[in-house]
Amino acid sequence: MEELNDITEKWCYFFKHAKETTLDGYNKIIGEDLIIKRAYEALDQFNWSEDELITYEQELKRIWDNKAVEDYKLERAKAEGKAEGKAEGIKL
Repeated sequence: MEELNDITEKWCYFFKHAKETTLDGYNKIIGEDLIIKRAYEALDQFNWSEDELITYEQELKRIWDNKAVEDYKLERAKAEGKAEGKAEGIKL
């Protein structure tokens, strides 16, 4: 695996040895490549039990819900800041 120098070689190895590669092996292949990491995660999901898949989906939903709340708070804070800025500008 140390001989995998470019993305093409990594992808070829990934597809050729997908069934017999261990998690540690995948980590060596993946390195910093997020696309190969996502491909590995998608492949790995096919081996999950129904309970594992439900747990994963619930966690994803929790993460997305938390992000939506944070995005809403940020937009609200920006709007309040603009309103306060306008109010201060009128006073001056």
